Formats: sequence, structure tokens, C-alpha cells
Amino acid sequence: MRKIVYILQLLLLVACSHKPSVENVIAVTAEPYRFVTEAVAGDAWRVKTILPKGASPETYDPSPADMVALSSCKAYFMVGGLGFESVWKEKLADIYPRMWLVDTSCGVDSSIDDPHLWTSPHNMALIANNVCEALCRLDSAGSDGYRERLRLFVQRVEQTDSAVARKLAPCNGKSFLIIHPALTYFADRYSLNQIAIEQEGKEPSAAHIRSIVDSARLCGARTVIMQGGVSVRSAFAVAGEIGANVVFIDPLAYDWHSQMLHIATVLSND
Repeated sequence: MRKIVYILQLLLLVACSHKPSVENVIAVTAEPYRFVTEAVAGDAWRVKTILPKGASPETYDPSPADMVALSSCKAYFMVGGLGFESVWKEKLADIYPRMWLVDTSCGVDSSIDDPHLWTSPHNMALIANNVCEALCRLDSAGSDGYRERLRLFVQRVEQTDSAVARKLAPCNGKSFLIIHPALTYFADRYSLNQIAIEQEGKEPSAAHIRSIVDSARLCGARTVIMQGGVSVRSAFAVAGEIGANVVFIDPLAYDWHSQMLHIATVLSND
């Protein structure tokens, strides 16, 4: 609470002390969103990512410097539903009324409890469309260019989806282990079963690890998937019990296409 009060005081001081210089800059929460926004925007906009490398999108707590940096942005393209986004949305609207807050999750199935929406190609196409519509509102003169780049981007998303589906076709119904449940949408798209080692975002208990080990042995899993920003101890504990490899992925990587194919390769080799 003290930190929130301190940050609000700092932001109010900045807002009152000078008029922000608003350029053709857009902020996004995570690197996959910079990837899609840059693809659709072309050279018309500069895109900055708020989430630092290695930070978790569920638990990240923005610093005062992060919030002040938004003063130069015309818009902030939000994932939608992330913890820190929900907390800061109203505060940012009050402090930076000139900055447009855009929820890019419009149309995405929100019944799945996982903020990594972009791990589904269908969702990524919806996100790209929402980004395009926002850009057209911000810059109607550039609409034709945005829509053409959207068409090309969605075409490539569909190609990636087809490539991943072909690679995972023999894995229909397969279970895989992952330390943090970041591939829920991915698993849903490709008919896989994700078994998360974490318990509600926390280190699992000894009893839960035993249950995970039993499940892994039953399904024959030979790989434990890890990603940045989470503890490695539980992953290696489970891997040691079942004789599995620990393989790293990065759902927050900038190059969405390459990462999707990498994840598919990891799972098809399990």
C-alpha cells in the first residue's frame, strides 16, 4: 500500500510539473505484443514494452519509472485481465487522460484462466485485428497500410498454426509437464493436456509433487517445461524423480512464430 501511495504521489508530481510530450509512441505490456504491433504498424509508430525481460506478467509490479515512461505514449495496448493492468488501469486513466488504454483481448475466449492469450494462433489473429482497429482510429490516414499489413500478418499466423498442427498431429491427447501453466491456450488448440507443477502460482507442496510424479509416470512424460520468471527447484525435483529432461521455452519471446515452432518441437520430442 505504501508503494502504491508513493508511486501515485510521484506520478501526480510529474503530471503537474510539465505537459507530457506525446509522440507517435505506443506502449505494450509484453514482447509478443510489441511483435504484433510493430508488424501491423510498420514504421509509423515506435513501440515500447513495459514488462521487463524475465518478469512474470501475473506478478509484475510496475516501478514509478515505468509509469512515468508512459507519459510519452499516445496509447497503451493492454493484454487484458493481467493483475497489474487491472490495478493500474484506472490510475493511468486519471493521470494520463490523453493516453488511450486499449484492451486487445476483445473477442478472445476469457473462460480459460491463463493470461498467455497469444499462445493460441486464433487468439493472436484476434489480437492483431484489435491492434489494427486501434491504429486505424489513432491514424485514419494510414488505415490502408495497417489493414494490408494485418492481412499479411494473419496469413503468416495461419501458416505457423498449420506448421505447429502438423508437428503435433501424432501427439493428440498427449500430456506434458510444465512448471507454470503458461500453455493453456496452446494445449487447448492442439488437443494436449497440460499438467502444471505449480499450485495457484506458488511452490507446490511435497504431497502435490508426489501426485505430479505419479501422473507423469502414468502418462509417460519425459520432459519438464520451464520458462523464465519462475522457480526452477520444483521442475528439477520432478524431473529427477521421473528421469526427465528440463527444457526451457519463452512464451514471452518477441518472435512469436519461432517460439510457437520451438514449443511444438519440444512437445513432439517428449
